[in-house]
Amino acid sequence: MMRSAMVLVVGICVLVFSPFSAFASSGRSVPRSLVPQMFLYEERLEKARPTTVPGSVTWSIDMRTDARGHSDPVIQAHIAVPKRHLTAVLTLERNADPSVSASHLIELSFQIAPGFKGGGIYSLQSMSMKATEGDRGDTLIAVPAKVTDNLYMLALNDLPEARAKNLELLERQWIDLPISYQDGKRALLTLEKGADGERVFNQAIQAWASDDPARTDGGNAQ
Repeated sequence: MMRSAMVLVVGICVLVFSPFSAFASSGRSVPRSLVPQMFLYEERLEKARPTTVPGSVTWSIDMRTDARGHSDPVIQAHIAVPKRHLTAVLTLERNADPSVSASHLIELSFQIAPGFKGGGIYSLQSMSMKATEGDRGDTLIAVPAKVTDNLYMLALNDLPEARAKNLELLERQWIDLPISYQDGKRALLTLEKGADGERVFNQAIQAWASDDPARTDGGNAQ
């Protein structure tokens, strides 16, 4: 996964990104729902408002076991935007690689079918958490990396204050993932946790907190 490329830089870098105002001021405020909602907003040149494309997101939790037999929960979101021939899988897990200075790792893997007009995914800048869909949100303290044309990673800062802030933000209900296409157009994936996502996040965060080496030795999660 090329995680070694992030060694040390995560601990000293803070990513600052503010989604462009047309997305942030979309005005949509949707209450928590049993079926989580998902929207793809696409930039329209010379237009104040982006194009809104509905999609779907389903949440689940998986258990991964390392070579030492230690199991840890992994949050997964399966994203689909049929009208754009686009699907993606988002994963959030605690970092188990001592060579990477990160508390948690987020991966976003895209699958693009023929007919996708953007030409492909060019970048993932950050991930923001919001209380409602219409909020501007707050960006997780993380460093991004492009692994392949379809795989992107965010390494969450492992410094104690950043770690605590990120875990606090992850409790919010909505997620923004600002991306750009290969044709230069900007877009925004907006995901709602809903009841299922909230349960998954709570279960994983509680498990991480009950088995957290950083509480005792100040090091990376193992």
